[in-house]
Amino acid sequence: MISKRQFVFGSAALGLIGVLPLASRAVSSSQKPRKQWLISACNDNHGQHYAAAFDETGQLISRVALPARGHGVIAHPNKPGHGLIIARRPGYYAIEIDFTSGQIVRHIKPTQGQHFFGHGLFSSDGKYLITTENHTDTGQGKIVLRYSHNYRIANQFDSGGIGPHEALPMPDGKTMVVANGGILTHPDTPRKKLNLDTMAPNLSYIDIRSGKILAQYQLDNPKLSIRHLAISKTGKVIGGLQYQGGKTDLVPLAFSHQGQEPLQYLKAPDSLWQQMNQYTASICINDEGKTAAISCPRGNMVTYWNLHTGEFIKDIPLKDGAGLALFNNNIVATSGKGRAVFEGNRHLAFDNVRWDNHLVAIKTA
Repeated sequence: MISKRQFVFGSAALGLIGVLPLASRAVSSSQKPRKQWLISACNDNHGQHYAAAFDETGQLISRVALPARGHGVIAHPNKPGHGLIIARRPGYYAIEIDFTSGQIVRHIKPTQGQHFFGHGLFSSDGKYLITTENHTDTGQGKIVLRYSHNYRIANQFDSGGIGPHEALPMPDGKTMVVANGGILTHPDTPRKKLNLDTMAPNLSYIDIRSGKILAQYQLDNPKLSIRHLAISKTGKVIGGLQYQGGKTDLVPLAFSHQGQEPLQYLKAPDSLWQQMNQYTASICINDEGKTAAISCPRGNMVTYWNLHTGEFIKDIPLKDGAGLALFNNNIVATSGKGRAVFEGNRHLAFDNVRWDNHLVAIKTA
């Protein structure tokens, strides 16, 4: 077990060159916990992998060592203060952590002959943990349902394609949407892409209970790998793309989808697509359902979009910015340079913490 370690970090204004030093502080047991914390995978300056929770003041609630680099993070719907970290593809662990105590509660392994693809979700009723996985021998994407109370496997079915990455529940509670990235990989050569000439990414809608594929949609450019998703309360899906073609190609990097309409690219000037550098990371939609944020770590910015029209609104600079989460009705972004940026331009700077690609808020009580 890893004991809880608590720190206070200084804040930094936008454009501040230096980072305030780390100072430790013991928190009184009588102090009331915050209603929400933010959790993410992270690394320290020596490359050690962790999962960590922090609050809006910049206080690190706990930090837990991981066996390998983490990727996706999920709030546990039935356990306040608990979250799951899923290993980066090709991953072989999903870990439930009690961030209040800083202890690992459960270590979950992928199905035999498979590996995790970095993301998971809980069903809307909280009954199932659902993970995207890859069958090593066939390369077929899999969706695996586990009972959330004991993580025993309840069902497994095809994802509808190769390379399922992020998957999310639709508002109806019965359907999930899966981003099949289309890229074939193998654990023997974990970061090598084996099928770039034949890749066929798609967006698949699947009945959660039966595994039946209800609908599939593709973009007009098969080199645009669908990676990450966000869904509004009305069921509009926003998808982020990573391009696998020529390095000088100019391509759109995000789309929207709702109902039975074709996938629609978001609207932005060519200069913005060029600045995004063929790569997006996290996506987040605000509670009002008016704005979507898409992080662009290679472009060193976070972009904001009109959810109704699909038009680009603005961008904010954030070097190596990737993680996005909705926190107290505001969008928060984190970066691989140890920053957390809250809407309203409030910055926190963390010493010896490099936040990884994804971020989520969890309830503490």
